[in-house]
Amino acid sequence: MHQGQRSVESAWIMGALETTPAVVRIALDTGSEVGNRTLRTLLSEAAVDHVGILDASAPRRDRAGPVADLASYDTLVSDGTTGVHTLIGRATVAGIPLVLWKDLDSSLNGPGPIAVVHGANVATALTAALTAHPAARPIEHETVRIGWTEPGKPLKRGRPMHFPEPIGSSWTKRRGPDRFVAFRNDEWAGAVIDSEGTTGRRIVGVSDHGAYLEAIVLAAVALEAAAGTFDSGFQPASSKPEHLLNTLDRLELELAVWRSNE
Repeated sequence: MHQGQRSVESAWIMGALETTPAVVRIALDTGSEVGNRTLRTLLSEAAVDHVGILDASAPRRDRAGPVADLASYDTLVSDGTTGVHTLIGRATVAGIPLVLWKDLDSSLNGPGPIAVVHGANVATALTAALTAHPAARPIEHETVRIGWTEPGKPLKRGRPMHFPEPIGSSWTKRRGPDRFVAFRNDEWAGAVIDSEGTTGRRIVGVSDHGAYLEAIVLAAVALEAAAGTFDSGFQPASSKPEHLLNTLDRLELELAVWRSNE
């Protein structure tokens, strides 16, 4: 696959979305490696003025420290450490959006006093963002397959899908219409969109350290929520794929693109 096409092919469709990011303050509920990496990712973003940690014992550092007043932040983000209902209550009182790494039951999607954005992860949000890439957009009569990885014992049979290296070709299990999951028992994770039709085959994907990949996706959704991208109510992070692709591009997530006719 061709590496380094992060901005070349996405810029022309993202033009209307590319604006100077407003300065934001983000509160973070973290107790995992994903959350800690999300903190570092957010602090690397110039648009983030401060990251507040819900843990009162969190050390103070430049642009980060314990949350004193949650209402002074633009969004609350969780890596799954704290119960969902507790976080919804705190975010509602503060009047700010809530971003959850975990997926919620789709029956919860609907109105609410604040935006509750769930599924800010590789399987839900990143795969949706990849479908917005110019090279992944479906052409009439094409077959499109969406794949991603999850921790688990690698399969020895199933549907083969090709992820960027170092993952490579992997056996996958169907998880829904045109959706397939591959299991990994190492540190790597990935997502891929595989399109095939009369004009050839196109693959857009990414492979990276699992915790880093989850963290950069969570950070991207957090930045979009802080910017007001999501309306009030319960909704999956996948509902704004173009915005997420644009922000992932800004955070320098490297995508790989391959075409059979090149």
